[in-house]
Amino acid sequence: MSKGHTILTGALGGLGTAITRALCAAGHQVIATDRRQEDYAAWLETLPKAIHNQITFYPLDVAKEEAVNELATNLAARGVHVAYLINNAGIQGAAKPWKMESKTWHRVMNVNIHGTFYMTRAFSEAMVNKGFGRIVNVASLYAYHPGAGQGPYAAAKAAITGYTRSTALDLARHGVTVNDIAPGIIWHDRLKGVVPEPEFKTLTAAIPASRVGHPDDIAATVAFLVSDGASYITGQTIHVNGGLYMPG
Repeated sequence: MSKGHTILTGALGGLGTAITRALCAAGHQVIATDRRQEDYAAWLETLPKAIHNQITFYPLDVAKEEAVNELATNLAARGVHVAYLINNAGIQGAAKPWKMESKTWHRVMNVNIHGTFYMTRAFSEAMVNKGFGRIVNVASLYAYHPGAGQGPYAAAKAAITGYTRSTALDLARHGVTVNDIAPGIIWHDRLKGVVPEPEFKTLTAAIPASRVGHPDDIAATVAFLVSDGASYITGQTIHVNGGLYMPG
């Protein structure tokens, strides 16, 4: 039984769409947020009409501290209690270390780790006051096994894993769990048409499970971590990568 609303950042992306479907299937009322407000109507039509009444949308750039705080204030004023927070919004920015532009570095940091911090700060106190909450952060395989040219992304995702453990320690006694998911190679629309077939075959051959991941693999993990069945799991990184990386 849901104990409040679920807020999801980066909802209109490939992972966000799959997560929305999974959460709605589990009975959640989802507050979908994304900075691409103009794409919302078309995005909603890609989802089953049966779950449309479970979704509300708010435009949000998680990198903007004031915008996050304003959204939290507005929801509270409307009597909307957020019991579940999914920090999914994220961006990449690739370049060689000596060519990395400061604006790229700062934008990647601002969206990935600062956004996670802003959202957690904005919504965790109400969870503490209710004695229940679930927070799921989306990290990455690159926090542990980065790709070339991905300095800011790897650094930001590694920061998320550390922040997850710290906040889990602070919130555990209040009935709030905090975990993160480290996806491996997840095949979605942004990669289609970008990764040549030979490279795709090389990527797949390196994965022990002999396939790339799909957004639904991540969505199912999110749905589990916010469920009652995961109430004794906190401060953990769940690696979902088909065996590509196995932490010791």
